[in-house]
Amino acid sequence: MAVTLLGQGDREGALGIFDLAFHDCELDDIRLLLLLKLILVFESGNQEGAIKRIELLAARANDDSDNDATYLYAQVLAVMHMKKGDYGRAIPLIERVKNLAPNNKQHPPLMTISFIFGWSFDQPDIIAKRRLCETLYHEGRTAEATEILLNIMKTSDEDTQGSKTNAVWIAGFIQKCVMTRERAGDEAFGSSKHDDTATQSNTSS
Repeated sequence: MAVTLLGQGDREGALGIFDLAFHDCELDDIRLLLLLKLILVFESGNQEGAIKRIELLAARANDDSDNDATYLYAQVLAVMHMKKGDYGRAIPLIERVKNLAPNNKQHPPLMTISFIFGWSFDQPDIIAKRRLCETLYHEGRTAEATEILLNIMKTSDEDTQGSKTNAVWIAGFIQKCVMTRERAGDEAFGSSKHDDTATQSNTSS
């Protein structure tokens, strides 16, 4: 019912259904329901509020040595940070819990979240690194962007499953960098020619 209301754009109604559901489910399901509700809060616009509450849950799970919950919360938090454009916070989260990843790649809670909200948890670390690399480059922080690019290239070599997709992105990003530098060079050359012409004109007069 909550999913139906969410699909109709009735987020307040969906939140109400989630509240009622807590009274009718098993203890093992409460964690997922609470997480789904906080994702709905995030999607409704209260992004910082949702992130802070999941961070508290993640800290509690870590203190309790609950690896499954720690992994789940870290994955959700990473996607939240990525959706906010804060890739620098997403990457450490994912890296920190890689060793906690379950053997079953089709992690049921993450699949449920993907089905309801359309979120993707496929190689979030690589996607975050790509976005951060692009952001840093556009900000002119080329040394940091290059360092991340080299890290992505190394990951591509180690991960045969993601290597093809990475290779396409790497080739495209490098080509974009080359074209940007060529445009910058042309503009600098044009500016230099203009300055020379102006100087010659002033000298002649």
